[in-house]
Amino acid sequence: MFSNASQEVCLLVSAGLAGIIAVPLFLQSRKLSAIPTAGSTNAWGSAIKNLKGTSGIIQEGYNKYKNAPFKIPTLYNWIVIVGGTKLLDEVRTAPDDQLSAVEGTNDFFKIAFTMGQQVANDPYHFSIIKTQLNRKLATLCPIIEDEISVTLSEMFSSQGDGWKPVVALTAIRKVVARASNRIFVGLPLCRNPDWLEFGLQYAVDSMVSAAKIDLFPRFMWPLIANFFTSTGNHVGRAIELLGPTIRERQNIADRVRSGEVVDIPDDFLQWLMDNGTESAEGEITQRILSMVFASVHATASTLMRAVYDLAAHPEYLEPLREEVDAVVRQDGWTKAAIDKMYKIDSFLKESHRLGGASSLVMIHKVLKDFTFTDGRVIPRGCYIGAPSCAIHHDEELYEKPDNFDPLRFVRPRGDGYDMKQQMVSLSSDFLTFGHGKHACPGRFAAAVIQKTILARIVSSYDLKLEDGAPVSCKTVEFGIFINPDPTTTILLRKRSFV
Repeated sequence: MFSNASQEVCLLVSAGLAGIIAVPLFLQSRKLSAIPTAGSTNAWGSAIKNLKGTSGIIQEGYNKYKNAPFKIPTLYNWIVIVGGTKLLDEVRTAPDDQLSAVEGTNDFFKIAFTMGQQVANDPYHFSIIKTQLNRKLATLCPIIEDEISVTLSEMFSSQGDGWKPVVALTAIRKVVARASNRIFVGLPLCRNPDWLEFGLQYAVDSMVSAAKIDLFPRFMWPLIANFFTSTGNHVGRAIELLGPTIRERQNIADRVRSGEVVDIPDDFLQWLMDNGTESAEGEITQRILSMVFASVHATASTLMRAVYDLAAHPEYLEPLREEVDAVVRQDGWTKAAIDKMYKIDSFLKESHRLGGASSLVMIHKVLKDFTFTDGRVIPRGCYIGAPSCAIHHDEELYEKPDNFDPLRFVRPRGDGYDMKQQMVSLSSDFLTFGHGKHACPGRFAAAVIQKTILARIVSSYDLKLEDGAPVSCKTVEFGIFINPDPTTTILLRKRSFV
């Protein structure tokens, strides 16, 4: 995620600091004595190893302690991992002042330092996602499709009829960024290359900064953030690009108040200005940046894996095309059409199942000692999470769970329409978007964007892998985060109608 040299320096400093705070962490571990530890009994050695990825140790713990809590160490704390419907229900229904999903997210992504203290303390933009964005998706679908179609055409207009190597993550990020920003800030800014490039770099910088800060104990975060984050510079640059649009919207509001009839934009920026609690350019800009981060970090990464899966299994191109061609012929590029793309939905869901963006989801911070119904106590200050990857590979939940079966979620529908099979549906055995009241509020928009992009690719292009490429997309892990290898390429050409 960052250079080997800087990583080694940070790890050496972290190792020294770890020794300083070993006593309080040891005392915390004593409070967790009733919870078994996955992996090595050498907590410090295991914590260092976990920096390079946790999916392996979590899978080991899940196999050994399934349906019971177990724990893994981080450098300065413990994460208690729970699976099974009963335990997950206890976590998702716990009061927010005892188990906090917001504080868990803030700590793992270092929101206060990468996106601003106000964004961390008052994530009111979540309610705007629910009350505005989700309710307007039917209206937004044709707009999203238009931006996706234009972007793909611009990227591959000179493609010709031959196969061309494409750096998958780079390409998908560009398409997702354009589609997302069409919703966030509208035309023409959503096509401004400076704004788009800045947004992509901001998302990467935020993840790298959070990873570096995480190498140090919590009491040092504010100090370390001064060296490892550039939040002020990011916001300043973003205001240069977004500020004129904000001022234009403020001018429109003034004209409306004076009685003038004016077309009011209908995008997330406008909803923030109309319904939010902030009015300063910097504050509004930070909210938009938090949305940009989410779209690049999660939406693009998981979609890229689905595109790779399609290139690895081109035999599914034809059945997907038949579905897309049929529903678009009947309903056009509308939400009604997107909702009927059951095979596209199932393909994406299966890809998400096998390739999540994190080995843990539903991360909650324990604000008050929490007691499970079996009597086991999780002390204040620890974290609780759900092992999404391990659950998604559980043979008791999925038939042949290690096999890629992209129509897995179409078959249970039969002749009817089973809402529970949708990729946006929440359950204890499919956790890509979390579970419970704190599940990802933007999953409906993310699903529309992903389905539309995949459907557009399916209807317009042929895909395959280069000779010798692995069937599964290579990934890079750091801590709980799993990212697709940014250098991965696929082969693409214009659809052959022969």
